[in-house]
Amino acid sequence: MTIRNNQNTPAFPWDKFIDAINKTHGIGVPAPAYRDFVKLHVQAMGSEGMDWHVHTMRMAGGMVMEGYNFLSWHRRFVLKMEQRLQAIHPELYIPYWNAVADRAIPAALQDKKLLKSWGVTRGKWNPNQLASPADLAALDGIATFKTFQRVLEGAIHGGVHMAVGGDLAGASSPSDPLFWLHHANIDRIWATWQRTHKKAGPPNPGDVLQPLPLFGVTVASVQDVSKLGYKYA
Repeated sequence: MTIRNNQNTPAFPWDKFIDAINKTHGIGVPAPAYRDFVKLHVQAMGSEGMDWHVHTMRMAGGMVMEGYNFLSWHRRFVLKMEQRLQAIHPELYIPYWNAVADRAIPAALQDKKLLKSWGVTRGKWNPNQLASPADLAALDGIATFKTFQRVLEGAIHGGVHMAVGGDLAGASSPSDPLFWLHHANIDRIWATWQRTHKKAGPPNPGDVLQPLPLFGVTVASVQDVSKLGYKYA
């Protein structure tokens, strides 16, 4: 069982985390390479991925595309990246960054030389874009999955992307490793809510998440984190 801890955990092996990311970059690395994850997310936010319903987006003409698979799809996405990193360093996990409480970019991922080596760009850090602790606390009072997901995807999720800016604010957001820490936290928030709302789940459990080969599993299959082999500390 993998235990995902907060990114502030003193014992977290940042050197191995960075090394694992480095070893997924470049030509000739075993699939899936880091760029494959980035490309997949770009597809999910483009016309090719509209039927995947991964994000809620306003389309041309004002039509809103509902991301009703937002939480389920990203849970699988983060897990597959974690497993990819574990293929290099088995003891690794993706730590979560609770940006609502820790309102600063994790120090280990701020090194300018490191970001340049990854080709990552960032905007000017703007914590005013982050949701408030009250916004986070209000989630527990939401009774239905559909409303919970919509609210979580909004200011709490979107605020971090906008606060960091640069690559994290666009379709290629996974190119910045902060993406994984942020989405591990979004997944943690959902897993916490699930414990007190056991009967509230997605209305489409039989739908198959897309695309292959990283997906191809049902929504129902990603609802229980313990069955996926991890938990949050």
